[in-house]
Amino acid sequence: MGKAVRKTGTLYIIASPIGNLEDITLRALRILKEEASYVYCEDTRQTRKLLNHYGISIPMLSLHAHSSDERIAGAISRLHEGVSIAYLTDSGTPAISDPGSRLVAMARGHGIVIVPVPGPSALSAIVSVAGFPEKSVLFAGFLSKKDGRRRRELEKLRRHRGIIVLYESPHRIGRLLAAAAGVFPDEEMLIGRELTKVHEELLSGTVKDMADRSDSIIAKGEFTVAIWNRGGDEEAE
Repeated sequence: MGKAVRKTGTLYIIASPIGNLEDITLRALRILKEEASYVYCEDTRQTRKLLNHYGISIPMLSLHAHSSDERIAGAISRLHEGVSIAYLTDSGTPAISDPGSRLVAMARGHGIVIVPVPGPSALSAIVSVAGFPEKSVLFAGFLSKKDGRRRRELEKLRRHRGIIVLYESPHRIGRLLAAAAGVFPDEEMLIGRELTKVHEELLSGTVKDMADRSDSIIAKGEFTVAIWNRGGDEEAE
């Protein structure tokens, strides 16, 4: 008889709440309770809050954007031993502006079974309440912290006809709005602050209106910004 081939574990890429801890799927909770033997996550302190909320006790190890290849290789070794692993970021879907793509790429290269467990995402949340009648959505995430580079990035995004979604921190939201007003002054914008949290706020108007009102916007929490760019010259095919 031939030698039996050891079955590898499964890598579960699990979306976690972007604020409200109730925004996690039943499937994700079942996998965390019954299938995964380890949780690798962006920040163990943040993930511990979620697991404690649901009474889940499981070993956690950090794996973030700056983790070494050796750290990722350690996770791959466990998977090769037949151990299943869950990966979570601090909020939302891994690899959507958050870490996770390096782990997924290495796991795929090793023939590991990778299972997406979809759920919360600030990207889909803002588009769902924008009311912009477009199918084409371009996700740009966080733009450069440098004013000149940010302006060039916005100029490049202007070519896209459709919805453009950006993320921004509370410390730079005013600068982002000012820069966007110089590129998309008359386009419609929706700003989501603290999405799904107690102090969730949605602000809408033209980009110039939002920039003019930036001093009155509470600079706390994460911001998700959607721009309906009707004047671009590039459409998704």
